[in-house]
Amino acid sequence: MDLKTYCCDGLESELIRGELLMKRIGRCIIVLLLILFSTTGCWNLKEPNQLAFFTGNGLDLTEDGKLEATVLIVTPAGIGGGQFSSGDKKKGYQVVSATGKNVSDAITNIQSKLSRHVFPGHRDIFLVGQRLADQGIGETIDPFLRNAHSDLRSLIYLVKDAKPEEIFSIEPFFDQFITTSLSDEQTAIGIKPYLAREFVIDVLSEGTQPLMPVVSLNPQNHYNFDGSAIFNKEDNVKLVGFLNKKETFYANWVKDRLSSHTLTSFINQGDGTISITLGSFKRHITVKEVDEEIHIDLRLSGKGTIIENSTNLDPSKGVDLKLIEDELEKITQKAIEKQIKMVQKKYKMDIYGFGESVHQQYPKQWKTIKHNWSEHFSQLHVSVNVDLTCNNPGQANWSIYP
Repeated sequence: MDLKTYCCDGLESELIRGELLMKRIGRCIIVLLLILFSTTGCWNLKEPNQLAFFTGNGLDLTEDGKLEATVLIVTPAGIGGGQFSSGDKKKGYQVVSATGKNVSDAITNIQSKLSRHVFPGHRDIFLVGQRLADQGIGETIDPFLRNAHSDLRSLIYLVKDAKPEEIFSIEPFFDQFITTSLSDEQTAIGIKPYLAREFVIDVLSEGTQPLMPVVSLNPQNHYNFDGSAIFNKEDNVKLVGFLNKKETFYANWVKDRLSSHTLTSFINQGDGTISITLGSFKRHITVKEVDEEIHIDLRLSGKGTIIENSTNLDPSKGVDLKLIEDELEKITQKAIEKQIKMVQKKYKMDIYGFGESVHQQYPKQWKTIKHNWSEHFSQLHVSVNVDLTCNNPGQANWSIYP
C-alpha cells in the first residue's frame, strides 16, 4: 500500500468515527431534553385543581355607575356523583361578582376572592345587563371577548330589568347549572342559539344590526325568555329597543334563525282557531333595482302539522285544507309586513340583514349607500310572500264535540 492510499483510508476512517461520534452526541442531547421536559413539565401549565372553571360570565353597571363583572363558577364538591346524601348535597356552583375600572380590573378583583386561577375556557353563557346595554357595550365587551381563553361559542343574552348575578343565582328545575338550562330552553322554543361569535360577526358586518335574545325574572323569581333586544352598532353597540316574543319569532324567521314554532290563528272561514306546529323553515331574499331604487323580495316558507282544530273545516279534505293554509299565509304575511315597517320607522335598524343581501347581489350600488344604510333601510320597499304547507292534518280531522 502506497502512502497516498494509506492516507486516504486513514482520513476516511477518521470521518466515519467523527460521524458516529456526532450521532451519539445527538442521541444524548435528545435523551437529556426528554428527561428535562418529563421532570419539569411546561412552565406555565396549571393542573385542574388549580383552576376555577366558570360556565357563565356577566357584565353590568352598578347603581352608582361602576362596571361589575360576575362569574358562575363550578364547584367540584357539589357535582361529584354519590358522595353526598340527598339531604347534604351541596350546590355545584358559586356566583362571584366584583367591580373594577375596566373588565380586566374587575376580573382581577374577582380573582382576589378565589384561591384558584379563573379560567373562562368552558364558558357557556354570556349575560349583558340592561344598565350597561343602555350606555353601550362596544368598548366594554370587546376586551372581554378578545381574551385568548374565551369561548366564542358561548350563548349571549341581554338581562332585562334584572342583574346577571340574579339570573346566575337561580336554581334550575332540571339541570345543575342555569347556563345549561338557558341554552336548552332556547332550543326548546325553536329559536337557534345566538352565539358570541355571531354577535361579533353582526357587529363587524356592514349590513346587519345585532338582535340579541332577552331573559328576565318573573314574579316567581325564575327566568323567562322575554323576546329580543335591538342594538345600534354605529353608536357603541347601544340598546335601542325590544321585540316581544311573537315579534321575535317573526324576526328570527326572516333572519333564518328558526327551527320550530307553534302558530295559532283564528280562521274566519272556519269560524274557529287552528294551531299548527311548523318546521322546515326557509327564507329567500331577492334584491331588485326598480327605477334606481332598491327593492327587497322576501319569500318565507314552512311545513307543519295541525295539532288543534276548533273550526268547522275538515283538514282531511283538500278544499278545506287549502282554505286553512291560505288564511294562515295571509295572516302571517300581514303580521310580518307590519313588524318590518315598525322596525323601519321606529328604530331604523336593519336587524334582518337586508343590507348584507344588497351587498352580495348589488355590490356596486352598495358602495354608494352603505354609509347611510340606516336611512335607506327606513325607506326600503319590502314585499313579503309566505308559503305554509300542512303535510299531515293530524290524527283527528274534526272535534269530538258536535
